[in-house]
Amino acid sequence: MIKQIRFLIIAMVMMALTGCRLGRGDNQKPAVDATVTTAPAATITAPVDTSTPSPEGMYVTPVIYEINVFDNYEVHDTVRDRTFPILIRYPVGAPSPMPLIIFSHGGAYNNSGHRSYEEWGIVLARAGYAVIHIGHVESAYNSHCAPLQIPADECEPDDIRKEVSEGGTLPAFAYEKPLDGIAVLDDLDSIERASNLSIDRDRIGAAGHSGGTILVLAMAGSIRDVSPSIHKLTYPDPRIKAFLANSPQGIGYNGYIETSWNGISSPVLFATGTSDNTPNEQARGRLDPFQQMSGPDLYLLYVNSPDATHTTFGLGPDGTRELQPFVAVSGIAFFDAYLRGYPEALAWLNSDGISTWSNGVATITAK
Repeated sequence: MIKQIRFLIIAMVMMALTGCRLGRGDNQKPAVDATVTTAPAATITAPVDTSTPSPEGMYVTPVIYEINVFDNYEVHDTVRDRTFPILIRYPVGAPSPMPLIIFSHGGAYNNSGHRSYEEWGIVLARAGYAVIHIGHVESAYNSHCAPLQIPADECEPDDIRKEVSEGGTLPAFAYEKPLDGIAVLDDLDSIERASNLSIDRDRIGAAGHSGGTILVLAMAGSIRDVSPSIHKLTYPDPRIKAFLANSPQGIGYNGYIETSWNGISSPVLFATGTSDNTPNEQARGRLDPFQQMSGPDLYLLYVNSPDATHTTFGLGPDGTRELQPFVAVSGIAFFDAYLRGYPEALAWLNSDGISTWSNGVATITAK
Protein backbone atom coordinates (compact mmCIF):
# COMPACT_ATOMS: atom_id res chain seq x y z
CA MET A 1 0.00 0.00 0.00
CA ILE A 2 2.81 2.44 0.90
CA LYS A 3 4.48 1.76 -2.45
CA GLN A 4 1.18 2.38 -4.27
CA ILE A 5 0.66 5.69 -2.46
CA ARG A 6 4.22 6.76 -3.29
CA PHE A 7 3.71 5.94 -6.96
CA LEU A 8 0.49 7.97 -7.03
CA ILE A 9 2.27 10.98 -5.54
CA ILE A 10 5.08 10.71 -8.11
CA ALA A 11 2.51 10.32 -10.90
CA MET A 12 0.76 13.49 -9.72
CA VAL A 13 4.10 15.35 -9.78
CA MET A 14 4.72 14.32 -13.38
CA MET A 15 1.19 15.31 -14.34
CA ALA A 16 1.74 18.77 -12.89
CA LEU A 17 5.04 19.16 -14.73
CA THR A 18 3.65 18.10 -18.09
CA GLY A 19 -0.02 18.97 -17.78
CA CYS A 20 -0.76 15.42 -18.86
CA ARG A 21 -2.92 12.49 -17.99
CA LEU A 22 -0.60 9.68 -17.04
CA GLY A 23 -1.21 6.10 -18.08
CA ARG A 24 1.17 3.23 -18.62
CA GLY A 25 2.09 3.16 -22.27
CA ASP A 26 -0.19 6.09 -23.18
CA ASN A 27 1.14 9.09 -25.05
CA GLN A 28 1.21 12.25 -22.98
CA LYS A 29 -1.07 15.08 -24.12
CA PRO A 30 -1.11 18.61 -22.76
CA ALA A 31 -3.98 19.33 -20.40
CA VAL A 32 -3.94 22.90 -21.64
CA ASP A 33 -4.64 23.82 -25.23
CA ALA A 34 -1.13 23.90 -26.66
CA THR A 35 -2.34 25.39 -29.90
CA VAL A 36 -0.01 25.16 -32.86
CA THR A 37 0.42 28.63 -34.30
CA THR A 38 1.87 29.76 -37.57
CA ALA A 39 1.45 33.44 -36.71
CA PRO A 40 2.57 35.54 -33.73
CA ALA A 41 1.80 34.20 -30.28
CA ALA A 42 -1.70 33.75 -28.96
CA THR A 43 -3.35 35.87 -26.28
CA ILE A 44 -1.41 35.99 -23.02
CA THR A 45 -3.12 34.55 -19.95
CA ALA A 46 -2.14 34.26 -16.30
CA PRO A 47 0.12 31.45 -15.04
CA VAL A 48 -1.50 28.25 -13.87
CA ASP A 49 -1.92 27.98 -10.07
CA THR A 50 -1.05 24.37 -9.20
CA SER A 51 -1.67 22.71 -5.87
CA THR A 52 0.39 19.61 -6.56
CA PRO A 53 1.69 17.97 -3.38
CA SER A 54 5.42 18.41 -2.85
CA PRO A 55 7.03 15.27 -1.42
CA GLU A 56 9.81 15.77 1.12
CA GLY A 57 13.10 16.56 -0.62
CA MET A 58 11.57 17.52 -3.99
CA TYR A 59 12.63 20.76 -5.66
CA VAL A 60 9.68 22.92 -6.73
CA THR A 61 10.12 25.63 -9.35
CA PRO A 62 8.27 28.81 -8.29
CA VAL A 63 5.62 29.00 -11.03
CA ILE A 64 4.08 26.48 -13.43
CA TYR A 65 2.71 28.03 -16.65
CA GLU A 66 0.32 27.14 -19.38
CA ILE A 67 2.13 26.68 -22.65
CA ASN A 68 1.73 27.41 -26.32
CA VAL A 69 3.51 26.25 -29.49
CA PHE A 70 4.97 28.14 -32.43
CA ASP A 71 5.46 26.00 -35.51
CA ASN A 72 6.20 26.13 -39.25
CA TYR A 73 9.51 27.97 -39.10
CA GLU A 74 12.73 27.00 -40.84
CA VAL A 75 16.28 28.09 -40.12
CA HIS A 76 18.61 28.51 -43.08
CA ASP A 77 22.37 28.29 -42.62
CA THR A 78 23.92 30.09 -45.56
CA VAL A 79 27.41 28.78 -44.83
CA ARG A 80 26.34 25.14 -45.24
CA ASP A 81 23.35 25.92 -47.49
CA ARG A 82 21.29 23.85 -45.06
CA THR A 83 17.67 24.42 -44.04
CA PHE A 84 15.98 22.69 -41.11
CA PRO A 85 12.73 23.13 -39.14
CA ILE A 86 12.27 24.16 -35.53
CA LEU A 87 9.32 24.10 -33.13
CA ILE A 88 9.04 26.35 -30.08
CA ARG A 89 7.17 25.58 -26.87
CA TYR A 90 6.91 28.55 -24.57
CA PRO A 91 5.25 29.59 -21.29
CA VAL A 92 2.19 31.80 -21.66
CA GLY A 93 2.36 34.88 -19.46
CA ALA A 94 5.96 34.38 -18.31
CA PRO A 95 8.12 37.48 -17.77
CA SER A 96 9.86 38.68 -20.90
CA PRO A 97 12.54 38.32 -22.16
CA MET A 98 12.39 34.59 -21.54
CA PRO A 99 15.23 32.20 -20.81
CA LEU A 100 15.75 29.76 -23.68
CA ILE A 101 16.63 26.07 -23.95
CA ILE A 102 17.78 24.65 -27.29
CA PHE A 103 16.80 20.96 -27.44
CA SER A 104 18.44 18.37 -29.70
CA HIS A 105 16.67 15.06 -30.34
CA GLY A 106 18.29 11.67 -29.98
CA GLY A 107 19.42 9.38 -32.75
CA ALA A 108 20.94 10.57 -35.99
CA TYR A 109 18.98 12.54 -38.59
CA ASN A 110 15.22 12.95 -38.23
CA ASN A 111 13.29 15.20 -40.60
CA SER A 112 10.52 15.43 -37.99
CA GLY A 113 12.84 15.55 -35.01
CA HIS A 114 11.55 18.96 -33.95
CA ARG A 115 8.23 17.26 -33.14
CA SER A 116 9.83 14.61 -30.93
CA TYR A 117 10.67 14.82 -27.24
CA GLU A 118 7.41 16.61 -26.58
CA GLU A 119 7.57 15.67 -22.90
CA TRP A 120 10.88 17.43 -22.29
CA GLY A 121 9.59 20.49 -24.13
CA ILE A 122 6.43 20.60 -22.05
CA VAL A 123 8.28 20.11 -18.75
CA LEU A 124 10.70 22.96 -19.44
CA ALA A 125 8.13 25.31 -20.95
CA ARG A 126 5.76 24.85 -18.02
CA ALA A 127 8.68 25.77 -15.75
CA GLY A 128 9.07 29.08 -17.57
CA TYR A 129 11.51 28.41 -20.40
CA ALA A 130 11.07 28.89 -24.12
CA VAL A 131 12.22 25.64 -25.75
CA ILE A 132 13.41 25.45 -29.35
CA HIS A 133 13.26 21.88 -30.66
CA ILE A 134 15.54 21.34 -33.65
CA GLY A 135 14.73 18.97 -36.50
CA HIS A 136 18.12 17.71 -37.66
CA VAL A 137 17.15 16.92 -41.25
CA GLU A 138 18.88 14.29 -43.30
CA SER A 139 22.01 15.16 -45.21
CA ALA A 140 24.38 13.24 -47.47
CA TYR A 141 26.46 10.67 -45.64
CA ASN A 142 29.64 12.49 -46.72
CA SER A 143 28.44 16.10 -46.35
CA HIS A 144 31.15 16.76 -43.78
CA CYS A 145 34.07 15.34 -45.74
CA ALA A 146 34.91 18.47 -47.76
CA PRO A 147 34.45 21.11 -45.04
CA LEU A 148 36.47 19.05 -42.55
CA GLN A 149 39.06 18.14 -45.21
CA ILE A 150 38.70 14.43 -44.52
CA PRO A 151 40.76 12.43 -47.04
CA ALA A 152 38.68 10.64 -49.66
CA ASP A 153 40.03 7.25 -48.60
CA GLU A 154 38.66 7.91 -45.09
CA CYS A 155 35.21 8.96 -46.25
CA GLU A 156 33.87 5.86 -47.96
CA PRO A 157 30.55 4.39 -46.75
CA ASP A 158 32.38 1.60 -44.95
CA ASP A 159 34.43 4.19 -43.06
CA ILE A 160 31.31 6.01 -41.87
CA ARG A 161 29.82 2.76 -40.57
CA LYS A 162 32.75 2.22 -38.18
CA GLU A 163 33.48 4.10 -34.99
CA VAL A 164 36.49 6.41 -35.11
CA SER A 165 37.99 4.32 -32.31
CA GLU A 166 37.92 1.36 -34.71
CA GLY A 167 39.58 3.22 -37.57
CA GLY A 168 36.39 4.68 -39.02
CA THR A 169 35.13 8.21 -39.59
CA LEU A 170 32.65 10.32 -37.65
CA PRO A 171 29.17 10.25 -39.24
CA ALA A 172 27.91 13.45 -40.83
CA PHE A 173 25.15 14.01 -38.28
CA ALA A 174 27.77 14.31 -35.52
CA TYR A 175 29.18 17.25 -37.47
CA GLU A 176 25.85 18.79 -38.49
CA LYS A 177 24.06 18.73 -35.11
CA PRO A 178 26.17 21.31 -33.23
CA LEU A 179 26.28 23.53 -36.30
CA ASP A 180 22.47 23.41 -36.41
CA GLY A 181 22.50 24.67 -32.82
CA ILE A 182 24.85 27.51 -33.73
CA ALA A 183 22.63 28.40 -36.70
CA VAL A 184 19.60 28.66 -34.39
CA LEU A 185 21.45 31.11 -32.15
CA ASP A 186 22.56 33.12 -35.17
CA ASP A 187 18.93 33.33 -36.32
CA LEU A 188 17.36 34.37 -33.01
CA ASP A 189 16.49 37.89 -34.20
CA SER A 190 14.40 36.49 -37.05
CA ILE A 191 12.91 33.80 -34.82
CA GLU A 192 11.79 36.46 -32.36
CA ARG A 193 10.13 38.53 -35.08
CA ALA A 194 8.28 35.52 -36.48
CA SER A 195 7.13 34.14 -33.13
CA ASN A 196 6.53 37.43 -31.31
CA LEU A 197 8.67 36.12 -28.45
CA SER A 198 11.52 37.88 -26.69
CA ILE A 199 14.56 35.79 -25.72
CA ASP A 200 17.05 36.73 -23.02
CA ARG A 201 20.46 36.38 -24.69
CA ASP A 202 22.15 36.07 -21.29
CA ARG A 203 20.05 33.08 -20.21
CA ILE A 204 20.40 30.38 -22.86
CA GLY A 205 20.88 26.68 -22.16
CA ALA A 206 21.17 23.52 -24.24
CA ALA A 207 19.66 20.11 -23.58
CA GLY A 208 19.47 16.81 -25.42
CA HIS A 209 19.06 13.09 -25.04
CA SER A 210 21.40 10.36 -26.28
CA GLY A 211 22.51 11.43 -29.78
CA GLY A 212 21.24 14.90 -28.94
CA THR A 213 24.01 15.29 -26.39
CA ILE A 214 26.43 15.54 -29.32
CA LEU A 215 25.10 19.08 -29.84
CA VAL A 216 25.03 19.79 -26.11
CA LEU A 217 28.60 18.77 -25.35
CA ALA A 218 30.08 20.08 -28.61
CA MET A 219 28.69 23.53 -27.87
CA ALA A 220 30.00 23.18 -24.31
CA GLY A 221 33.48 22.67 -25.71
CA SER A 222 34.07 18.92 -26.05
CA ILE A 223 36.77 17.85 -28.51
CA ARG A 224 36.40 14.78 -30.72
CA ASP A 225 38.39 12.79 -33.21
CA VAL A 226 36.92 12.80 -36.72
CA SER A 227 38.90 10.15 -38.57
CA PRO A 228 42.30 8.45 -38.39
CA SER A 229 43.96 11.64 -39.68
CA ILE A 230 41.60 14.43 -38.54
CA HIS A 231 41.36 15.32 -34.86
CA LYS A 232 40.24 18.03 -32.43
CA LEU A 233 36.77 18.83 -33.76
CA THR A 234 35.11 21.32 -31.41
CA TYR A 235 32.35 23.93 -31.60
CA PRO A 236 32.23 25.79 -28.25
CA ASP A 237 29.66 28.59 -28.13
CA PRO A 238 29.85 31.01 -25.19
CA ARG A 239 26.28 32.17 -25.82
CA ILE A 240 25.09 29.02 -24.03
CA LYS A 241 25.54 29.19 -20.28
CA ALA A 242 24.38 25.76 -19.01
CA PHE A 243 24.20 22.27 -20.51
CA LEU A 244 21.97 19.26 -19.76
CA ALA A 245 23.21 15.95 -21.21
CA ASN A 246 20.77 13.04 -20.76
CA SER A 247 22.30 9.62 -21.61
CA PRO A 248 25.58 10.96 -23.05
CA GLN A 249 28.02 8.88 -25.06
CA GLY A 250 31.31 7.77 -23.54
CA ILE A 251 34.85 7.03 -24.61
CA GLY A 252 35.06 5.24 -27.96
CA TYR A 253 31.73 6.52 -29.30
CA ASN A 254 31.22 9.32 -31.85
CA GLY A 255 34.86 10.33 -31.68
CA TYR A 256 35.12 10.79 -27.91
CA ILE A 257 38.46 10.03 -26.27
CA GLU A 258 39.60 10.26 -22.64
CA THR A 259 40.46 13.96 -22.90
CA SER A 260 37.40 15.01 -24.95
CA TRP A 261 35.71 16.85 -22.08
CA ASN A 262 38.75 18.53 -20.51
CA GLY A 263 38.06 21.86 -22.16
CA ILE A 264 34.53 22.24 -20.80
CA SER A 265 34.31 24.92 -18.11
CA SER A 266 30.56 25.70 -18.15
CA PRO A 267 27.97 24.14 -15.81
CA VAL A 268 26.86 20.67 -16.95
CA LEU A 269 24.32 18.19 -15.58
CA PHE A 270 24.72 14.62 -16.80
CA ALA A 271 21.86 12.16 -16.28
CA THR A 272 21.98 8.38 -16.61
CA GLY A 273 21.12 5.21 -14.73
CA THR A 274 21.57 1.49 -14.21
CA SER A 275 19.87 0.25 -17.40
CA ASP A 276 20.64 3.20 -19.70
CA ASN A 277 21.70 0.81 -22.45
CA THR A 278 21.37 0.86 -26.24
CA PRO A 279 22.45 -1.82 -28.75
CA ASN A 280 25.74 0.00 -29.30
CA GLU A 281 26.55 1.34 -25.84
CA GLN A 282 26.28 0.14 -22.27
CA ALA A 283 25.17 2.25 -19.34
CA ARG A 284 28.57 2.28 -17.67
CA GLY A 285 30.10 4.18 -20.59
CA ARG A 286 27.68 7.04 -20.07
CA LEU A 287 29.50 7.86 -16.84
CA ASP A 288 32.74 8.63 -18.72
CA PRO A 289 32.23 12.37 -19.30
CA PHE A 290 31.49 13.13 -15.64
CA GLN A 291 34.26 10.85 -14.40
CA GLN A 292 36.85 12.38 -16.74
CA MET A 293 35.96 15.98 -15.89
CA SER A 294 36.82 18.12 -12.89
CA GLY A 295 34.59 20.78 -11.37
CA PRO A 296 33.23 23.17 -10.47
CA ASP A 297 29.57 23.26 -11.49
CA LEU A 298 29.42 19.66 -12.69
CA TYR A 299 26.64 17.29 -11.65
CA LEU A 300 25.70 13.67 -12.22
CA LEU A 301 22.11 12.51 -11.73
CA TYR A 302 22.23 8.74 -11.35
CA VAL A 303 19.09 6.62 -11.06
CA ASN A 304 20.06 3.34 -9.44
CA SER A 305 17.28 1.07 -10.63
CA PRO A 306 17.03 -1.71 -13.22
CA ASP A 307 14.03 0.20 -14.53
CA ALA A 308 16.15 3.28 -15.32
CA THR A 309 16.18 2.52 -19.04
CA HIS A 310 17.44 4.63 -21.93
CA THR A 311 13.99 6.03 -22.73
CA THR A 312 13.45 6.99 -19.09
CA PHE A 313 15.91 9.87 -19.58
CA GLY A 314 14.14 11.02 -22.74
CA LEU A 315 10.88 11.27 -20.72
CA GLY A 316 9.13 9.34 -23.48
CA PRO A 317 6.08 7.10 -23.01
CA ASP A 318 8.24 3.96 -23.16
CA GLY A 319 10.33 5.10 -20.18
CA THR A 320 9.66 4.14 -16.57
CA ARG A 321 7.02 6.60 -15.37
CA GLU A 322 7.80 6.25 -11.69
CA LEU A 323 11.40 7.38 -12.26
CA GLN A 324 10.88 10.16 -14.80
CA PRO A 325 9.95 12.89 -12.28
CA PHE A 326 13.44 12.61 -10.77
CA VAL A 327 14.93 13.26 -14.21
CA ALA A 328 12.56 16.09 -15.09
CA VAL A 329 12.83 17.94 -11.78
CA SER A 330 16.63 17.67 -11.77
CA GLY A 331 16.75 19.30 -15.20
CA ILE A 332 14.47 22.12 -14.07
CA ALA A 333 16.47 22.69 -10.88
CA PHE A 334 19.73 22.78 -12.86
CA PHE A 335 18.50 25.44 -15.27
CA ASP A 336 16.80 27.38 -12.47
CA ALA A 337 20.15 27.47 -10.69
CA TYR A 338 22.38 28.41 -13.61
CA LEU A 339 20.12 30.41 -15.92
CA ARG A 340 17.84 32.10 -13.39
CA GLY A 341 20.23 32.25 -10.48
CA TYR A 342 17.76 30.79 -7.97
CA PRO A 343 19.75 30.06 -4.77
CA GLU A 344 17.22 27.46 -3.61
CA ALA A 345 17.74 25.50 -6.85
CA LEU A 346 21.52 25.55 -6.44
CA ALA A 347 21.19 24.50 -2.81
CA TRP A 348 18.95 21.58 -3.82
CA LEU A 349 21.44 20.36 -6.42
CA ASN A 350 24.12 20.27 -3.73
CA SER A 351 21.94 18.64 -1.09
CA ASP A 352 20.55 15.18 -0.45
CA GLY A 353 17.08 16.33 -1.46
CA ILE A 354 16.61 13.99 -4.39
CA SER A 355 17.87 11.03 -2.37
CA THR A 356 15.31 11.80 0.32
CA TRP A 357 12.54 12.25 -2.23
CA SER A 358 13.40 9.03 -4.11
CA ASN A 359 14.15 6.92 -1.03
CA GLY A 360 17.74 6.59 -2.23
CA VAL A 361 16.92 5.49 -5.78
CA ALA A 362 18.22 8.72 -7.34
CA THR A 363 21.28 10.70 -6.33
CA ILE A 364 23.01 13.84 -7.54
CA THR A 365 26.78 13.96 -7.21
CA ALA A 366 28.44 17.37 -7.49
CA LYS A 367 32.01 18.31 -8.39
